[in-house]
Amino acid sequence: MTPVTPAAPDDDAADLMAAFTAVVRANASLVNQLSARAGVHENALRALVLISDTGYSTPTEVAGYLGLTSGAVTNMIDRMSTAGLLERAPNPNDRRGSLLRLLPTGDDVVADYRQRYAAMLRAVDGAHGGELHEVLNDLATSLYQQAAAAGE
Repeated sequence: MTPVTPAAPDDDAADLMAAFTAVVRANASLVNQLSARAGVHENALRALVLISDTGYSTPTEVAGYLGLTSGAVTNMIDRMSTAGLLERAPNPNDRRGSLLRLLPTGDDVVADYRQRYAAMLRAVDGAHGGELHEVLNDLATSLYQQAAAAGE
C-alpha cells in the first residue's frame, strides 16, 4: 500500500480557492436563473433585494451598491417601475430626489429569491452540523477586512 502524503499548505489554499470559486460561480448561476425567472436583469434583482432589505432606497444608494452610473440606474428603475416591481415616492428629505419602494410584485420576486436561498442554506447547514452561520459570518468579516486592506 502506498503511503498518503499530507497536502502541502499551498495545496490546501488551492483547494480552498477552487471551492470558493465554485461557490461564486454557482451563486452567479442561481442569480442568473432567478433574474431570468423574474424577467429582470441580474442588477435589477440585486436592487430589489437591497430595497427590500432597507425598506426603501434612493437611486443614489442603488447606484453605489451596484457600482453603476446614475443614468444606468435611472433606466433600470424606469423598467422596473413599468414592470410594476417598484414605485418612486417623493423623498421628504430631498425635494429633488425620490425613494424607491417595492410593490407587491417586487415583494414576490424577493420572496422567491429568499425562499430558494433559505432552503439551500438550511440544507447545507444541516448537513454540516449547524456551523454554517458561524462560517459565513467569519467569511464576511474576512472579506470586509481584505477589502479595507486592498483599499489602503
